[in-house]
Amino acid sequence: MAVTTLTELLSADVKLTPMMEQYTSLKKNHMEDIVFFRMGDFYEVFFEDAEKCSKILNIAMTHRGKVGGIPIPMAGIPHHAASAYIDRITEAGLKVAVCEQVQDPKDAVGIVKRAIVQVVSPGMPYDIERTGAAEHRYMAVAHFENGVYFLTALDFTTGEFFGQKFQTTEDFLEGLRLVHPSEFITYMGQWEETPEVEKLLEAMGTLKTRLSDDYFNPKVSNIYTEKLIPGHKRDKILKLNHEVLAPIGALAYYVCSTQQLDDFFHIRPFQLRNDENKLRVTLPTLVGLEILPKSRETYKDSVLGFFDKTKTAIGSRSLKKQFVSPSRSKEVILQRQNLIKFLLEDTEKLEAIREELSEVRDLERILAKTGTNRATAGDLLNIASSYRAYEKLSTLIGKNKFNVWKELSKKEQESLEKISSTIDKTINDEIGAALEKGNLIKKGASKKRDRLAKLSKNAHEEMVEMEERYREETGIPKLKIKHNNVAGYFIEVSKTHSNKVPKSFNRRQTLVNSERYTTPELDAFEKEMLSAKEKLERLEREIFKALVSDINENSGLIQKLADLLSLMDVFQSFTWMALQENLSCPVIHEDKKIVNLNSAWHPLIKSVLSEKFVPHNLLLNEDCFFGLITGPNMAGKTTVMREVAIVQLLAQLGSFVPAKSAELGLCDHLFSRLGASDDILKGQSTFMVEMAETAEIIRHATDRSLIILDEVGRGTSTYDGLSIAWSLCEHFLAETKAITLFATHYHELIDLADKEEFAKNLTVETLNNNGEVQFLYNLVERAASQSFGIYVAKMAGLPKKVLLRSQELLMQLENEDRSEIDIEVKKKGCQLDMFPMEEKIVIPEHLKKIDSELQDIDIMNMTPIEAMKKLHDLQQTSIDSLH
Repeated sequence: MAVTTLTELLSADVKLTPMMEQYTSLKKNHMEDIVFFRMGDFYEVFFEDAEKCSKILNIAMTHRGKVGGIPIPMAGIPHHAASAYIDRITEAGLKVAVCEQVQDPKDAVGIVKRAIVQVVSPGMPYDIERTGAAEHRYMAVAHFENGVYFLTALDFTTGEFFGQKFQTTEDFLEGLRLVHPSEFITYMGQWEETPEVEKLLEAMGTLKTRLSDDYFNPKVSNIYTEKLIPGHKRDKILKLNHEVLAPIGALAYYVCSTQQLDDFFHIRPFQLRNDENKLRVTLPTLVGLEILPKSRETYKDSVLGFFDKTKTAIGSRSLKKQFVSPSRSKEVILQRQNLIKFLLEDTEKLEAIREELSEVRDLERILAKTGTNRATAGDLLNIASSYRAYEKLSTLIGKNKFNVWKELSKKEQESLEKISSTIDKTINDEIGAALEKGNLIKKGASKKRDRLAKLSKNAHEEMVEMEERYREETGIPKLKIKHNNVAGYFIEVSKTHSNKVPKSFNRRQTLVNSERYTTPELDAFEKEMLSAKEKLERLEREIFKALVSDINENSGLIQKLADLLSLMDVFQSFTWMALQENLSCPVIHEDKKIVNLNSAWHPLIKSVLSEKFVPHNLLLNEDCFFGLITGPNMAGKTTVMREVAIVQLLAQLGSFVPAKSAELGLCDHLFSRLGASDDILKGQSTFMVEMAETAEIIRHATDRSLIILDEVGRGTSTYDGLSIAWSLCEHFLAETKAITLFATHYHELIDLADKEEFAKNLTVETLNNNGEVQFLYNLVERAASQSFGIYVAKMAGLPKKVLLRSQELLMQLENEDRSEIDIEVKKKGCQLDMFPMEEKIVIPEHLKKIDSELQDIDIMNMTPIEAMKKLHDLQQTSIDSLH
């Protein structure tokens, strides 16, 4: 039988080499994964895996041996370069099962033992250090039970482990969107009744990993849950929320089955998040307001990127968490403000704090490496240096009353001091990180190690003496004793002097220009040398392993240190921004509805325009909470609205804000509908998306929300759009009563804002100087006097002929006698009904008569003449009704 694929090989009765037998025995348990099979200094892949890797990695494919007379397809990559190649494979949506040699070749009888030590996926990276410093790599699992969604997420690279509960599908989808998992664990058919989940995962580019639904049964997955959450049966949170054990169990099984570890020290205690005391804001809103970036490439063009003056990776990740989850607690916000005020009191101290934070390393990911046996000597030294930085920071900040920054207890500091001192005394900081070098451990850390090191060093000196002696005895001046990993120790002599070599030298190898020899004395020396070196390296590994074990046992304490350092980094970043950008501390009201901004600015735009940026004043409160903004395009309406939303969010982060002064009430939701986020590719038009998002706002907004709406209704016909925009304004005024900024090009709405008690007209000033329009960008309390669309078109470069015709048509339209739209402003009881319109339509009497006559016609029994006469009568009825 001719075997051309692995599937055929597994079912065929053919003789295999011992190596291929070993490969197939491992591969059959990982048929969906690319198996990287370790062969010396290379990883090799075979059969279909080789073909896939050849295409994805753009590497040559060759063959290794034959089976059934057919060459076996093979490709290989160097072991030292595996990280980059594995990343490219996982980015292509595949997993890699890493097979390592788990036996010293010297101890092997026959073929060396190998085993799958790790399965690499988007949620389980091969090289933790290659994960972006500010990025999270979440794996997520969800479960639906008794009308409630349970979402569990784990970032294996930082140890963050949490769950959330959601009462509605839309809240669950938003929670999933915010987590944005790299990998989502599910089972076949789990989301058949909620196809939106699959669509969202596809849109986010999330890899879906399917398990058997058995692992979503806590009774089945209990042993795996215990490994991730030791003592989980006694956990109070899990007892009160036992449904969350289903997704936790599935996640725990997946982690345990892909990572061959006995313990998971770096995974933090499970937390069930509660967002009740947080400002709710969706990811599309944050991206639409340019608070969060659309992609890595646009990070610096976002408010988050602009405000990110952190000095550490842990601080940068913490800052992003703050941005997506601002506080609704006045107490928390004031504590944060007080810390910033304290740091602003001494700018030299602030700069010293920033300098010390520069010495702090990514402790969370270092712990992930120690917990998975991948740590280097440098990682351990970085733990010690990070604690030393904390000590200096603690001295700089001194005793304080800030609940935000809580110092480690004396006992905790003593434990960390002990670990750091042990690292400093043990790890040699003058050499590389490799464990094989024999000089990883400092002199004085271990007497036994020092004796072996001395023996190894003396042996080297002995080799030099032996080389000199052989040169004198033979009269060969360039005789050398060399070493390589293949031949070991040998004497090398050029062929021109080979006639001088004594008979006591045993020839080992002949090369083109030289001969290699050994002697009984050199063989004995090599044995002694290698024995001392091996013992030294083995002892150093044992010392290193014991130190890593001590760190793992104290991982919770080091994580607490990381949390404190990241928090300090976040608030020094806020403080630095307040100092550099001249931000002000907002006054926060808990039970007052108010946005009162004095000379506020958009931080990103001002950073570009500098002194040219015109700041804005705005007052909305209980007495007047609805602002209708009219004015031409390019005048700055959208900038003003984004600016207000940014100020509100920053204030609820506890940050200072871009304004000369600000007075703000706490919000429960921040809603925004800006621009046309068209979903045509998903089967939804711009207008449909606009209406769906607006309906979402109406369903969830309260009188404590902040609503930002820009040009709602423009995606349909003029009168349809105007009617919807008008009705929305009435609803927000009469029903929602939230602070609202509503920008529109429908100037007919100006009358509504004039008549409504709780509304005001706003516009961004312009100056018309003999047909030349100057945008002043100043926000004032009045309506726009006119539109400048044609002028904007001129600025955009439309041809003069088109502009002249536009002006001509505009004058004709403005001079035509048109009946004015007369819409009564409803004061009370307005309830927006987005689609059903039957009860709002009044059918004229003549149309009712025509309708009645049409229904009475017996078409099948009418002659052509009778039909023509009837049509004439109906036409006449319609004509008569118009006179």
